[in-house]
Order: sequence, then C-alpha cells, then structure tokens
Amino acid sequence: MAALPKIQFTHCGIFCSDLEMMVDYYRKALGFVVSDKGVASTGHKLYFMTQDPEIHHQLVLFDGKPTDLPFNPVNQLSFLLDSLADLQAYYARAKRAGVQNIDQVDHGNAWSVYFKDPEGNPLELYVDSPYFTAQPCREPLDLDLPVEAIIKRTEEMCQRRPGFLTRDAWIQEMRARIAKQRTAFDE
Repeated sequence: MAALPKIQFTHCGIFCSDLEMMVDYYRKALGFVVSDKGVASTGHKLYFMTQDPEIHHQLVLFDGKPTDLPFNPVNQLSFLLDSLADLQAYYARAKRAGVQNIDQVDHGNAWSVYFKDPEGNPLELYVDSPYFTAQPCREPLDLDLPVEAIIKRTEEMCQRRPGFLTRDAWIQEMRARIAKQRTAFDE
C-alpha cells in the first residue's frame, strides 16, 4: 500500500443570502478579485475569487442561503498571510473599509484578526509567528505597535508558557509525527 498522500487545503465555498453584496465586500474589504463566475449544475449562481494568480479560486460564493436559518452554518474562514506587516496592512484596510468589531489576538504561534462579513460569517486573517506555544492561547495584540515590538512581546509571552519551542523545532517534531502516521498507513 502506498504512503498517505499529503492534503493541501486550497479553498472553501459558502452560500450567501445576498450574493452581489458579499462579492463586493470580499473585493473591497479583503482585496479578492473575481476569477470566474457562472451557474452551477444545481442552478446556483456562483463567483470564484482569488488573490493568487496561480490559484484559480481560494473562495467560492454561491447564492441560495436561506435568510431564516437558526444559526450561521459557517464556523470560520481563515486566510493565511505572509508577514506580520501584511497583517497590519489588512487590519488598516479593514478599518478603512468600515469593518466593525475587529478582534486582535496573539495566539503565540500566530497573530490574528477576527471579524465578520456582512452575513455574519466569522473571518480570520492571520500570520504564523516564529514560536510555538500550546493552544488554546489568547492574549491581547496591538497591531498599531511596530513589528519588532510585537515579535518581542510574543516571544516573552511564549517563553513564560509551558512547552515553548521555536516554530522550526515544532515543525521538525510534526514532520516526525506525520512520517510515523504515514508509515502506519502503509501497514
């Protein structure tokens, strides 16, 4: 039997009550572009959206979400950024776009901002930190501080918590655990 193939998460799709409003929001608040649009075999109108010219779509928005659902079926959409400076730029962009109730969180292993789109879907924009600390971890974050100050505060916080590792050390540990799991898959 072959080794377990690697899975890479690439996109998600969500149903929307007001599709055009949601497309406009993701364009203006997060900078996505429409890469394609059409009608699905189910009859739902849909938009494919991306920020990466090498990935056709990172987000697919469909029409047809009932407006009377007892709860929002989307738990969270999370978008990984390349750097802390990028997170600061998106935080500033979201504020300029009028996004309300932006929660800034230092998870130790990542810095995140959380907010909701117009239909109440929770969004997370985040960047990995150079450290690992056990989760859950939720400490205050101030993205108005200089990058160096944020990194220093996070490192100090992580070192006070049990099980501190650098991100690189954690990755090595995870590589070993995954390799062991894949080997077990072959047996």
